[in-house]
Amino acid sequence: MTVEGEMSFEITYLPYQRVFRAPLRTAHGAWSVREGFIVRVKKAGQVGYGEVAPLPEFGTETVAQAESFLRKLVTTPALTVPASLPCCAFALSAAEAGIGVSSSYVVSGLLPAGPRALAVLESKVALGYHHFKWKIGVEPVVEELAILADLASRLPEGGMLRLDANASLDTRSLARWLDAVAALGDQVEYLEQPLAVGDEQEMAAAMASSGVPIALDESLNGEAGAHWLSNWEGPLVIKAALMGDVGQLENQLKAVAGRLVFSSVFETGVGLANALGLADRVGANKRAIGFDTLSAFDDVLQPLTAAPQLQVTQTDLLSIGQLWQTLLHSK
Repeated sequence: MTVEGEMSFEITYLPYQRVFRAPLRTAHGAWSVREGFIVRVKKAGQVGYGEVAPLPEFGTETVAQAESFLRKLVTTPALTVPASLPCCAFALSAAEAGIGVSSSYVVSGLLPAGPRALAVLESKVALGYHHFKWKIGVEPVVEELAILADLASRLPEGGMLRLDANASLDTRSLARWLDAVAALGDQVEYLEQPLAVGDEQEMAAAMASSGVPIALDESLNGEAGAHWLSNWEGPLVIKAALMGDVGQLENQLKAVAGRLVFSSVFETGVGLANALGLADRVGANKRAIGFDTLSAFDDVLQPLTAAPQLQVTQTDLLSIGQLWQTLLHSK
């Protein structure tokens, strides 16, 4: 799968498939297997790695569409990446740029949907986490609001919750959530993407009238994503691996760096390095990152260990080459 182009430009890719330790339950349903590709770009003697991690429900290409393009790219490295393939564009541009990272990040602990969140919260508090993200819109609203009150009562001093609805709420349930969140004050950092893509104006009005911060996530991907990056007053949840060319993305994100929350798409160590390298370059270090996903799989494709604070150094990233070799030998 490797052909050298006219300007010593060589592209190779390898597929991966990772099984979650336990299926992830969100408003989109249960997610059991993560699939994607690691790409290696060799140009002028330099080697870089990127990750293609599609999430079609977030407006990206499918795994099959990504592979179809990568197969063509191997034999014709100079092909332009279509706008309809943002995950491919991100991976290839990150690999070519060779983005590095050497920073420390506070991590927001990920809580499972439903009542299991209570026990997981207590275990993560014991480990030192102070920020938490809870998936909502999965159980009936009345049940989740009761769990929310219980979660808030168990937060450590100064602890905060992020409530992620994955665009699953309707107007009536949003009003109930806003009332509950407003009553909790600073214990809730924001409500994330409560309504569907296309309902941004309604979400903006709800944020203005309630005083509750509302973050956009799904709305930042796809054709209208760039518009909302520069026209939203609340937090911006950045799943960089879904958002296209890193050079263009860097320029867009620098202007709103203080409102950015970099977040995981359950990527391997390659995608983590790509995303956090971009976060470094735009100065997005003011909010806890949403990368409490490192222990979601029982494999060797993530060189870092889950912790309330990630210390990421260039030494850690040297293992990216070993990750590539692991995939190569597992074929």
